[in-house]
Amino acid sequence: MTGGRSIPASPFLALVAFSLALVSLFALAGCFGMTQPPQVAAHVNGASIKEDDVTEFIESFRSKNAQYETDSGWAEFLKSNGYTSESLRTYVLDTVFIPQELIRQECAKLGIQIGDTDLDEVISQEKAYYEQRYGENSWDSVLASYGYDEESWRENELNRLLEEQLRNMVIDAVAPTEAEIQAQANESASMYNGKDSYYIQFSSQQDAQSARDRLAASGERVTLGEFERLGDAVHAGWNSLPANRDAMGTEYQQAVGSLEVDTVSEPVFVDGVWMLIYCDASFNVGAGGESVVLRTIPPEIYEQIVADATEVKADQLFNEWLHGLASESDIVIEPMPAGLPYNVSSTYVE
Repeated sequence: MTGGRSIPASPFLALVAFSLALVSLFALAGCFGMTQPPQVAAHVNGASIKEDDVTEFIESFRSKNAQYETDSGWAEFLKSNGYTSESLRTYVLDTVFIPQELIRQECAKLGIQIGDTDLDEVISQEKAYYEQRYGENSWDSVLASYGYDEESWRENELNRLLEEQLRNMVIDAVAPTEAEIQAQANESASMYNGKDSYYIQFSSQQDAQSARDRLAASGERVTLGEFERLGDAVHAGWNSLPANRDAMGTEYQQAVGSLEVDTVSEPVFVDGVWMLIYCDASFNVGAGGESVVLRTIPPEIYEQIVADATEVKADQLFNEWLHGLASESDIVIEPMPAGLPYNVSSTYVE
């Protein structure tokens, strides 16, 4: 994932995750059909950020919400979020385009490169994952649902990998303190509410049903030991942890989500195989804000919270480093030109 930025909360935060994937380069057609030099929004150590790129970024955001497509609706959005058209332009430059240009420049200085072969491999793995999850030939529709095409996704992943490698080079190994782990648990533990499960595969639905009937005869509640006597039980882990969730099919997640602790599902057909699923534990905390007792968190979930706290701390340190780099750089934001499509009049809002 791309490292987080220390930036104000706003609806643009979701868009920043997709940021430069939406940028395309084109020249403005001038008088008499001659190509005019593109307008420049900012200079970063001599490199130019084109005005067209910033405009397309903002207009892409507008296009994702029909309410913002009218000038009056867009003016209402700007006012309700404390922006003017000019301050929004500056915000996008400061939080998206300028940091990305600094990262590119620094990577070039340090010899950090992402080869085509490495990038192809990353994208191939992502494509395989989504097509396994959503069906063959679903890749293009998955990209489109997030506002990408093949080219823009490739650029996005290149930028992400460059930033990841730069962060690893300039930030030393990070170890969160217990207080930082506690803070992360208080804030995000509810994200990992879920159920732990095991499953056994069977050669047919009839075999799976027969095994379940034998368990049902002994009572509604089932111990893990009783379940394991039915066959080779595989630990699937907590369905709320990303790595485990990615390995589970939709049918599996739906089945385990409906189970109570110490109960077994009806036969479930997952990825061409019949299986029974057993839920052995559940984790559930509130929506956040309360103090979570760390020792009560299941070990696997605790490890994920530590990993998240580590990532948050590394991102904060990298953002501080990047802010320092920016303060030492020659950055000039040019005045906002007239006639930009997102520059609407405040008179639209009473």
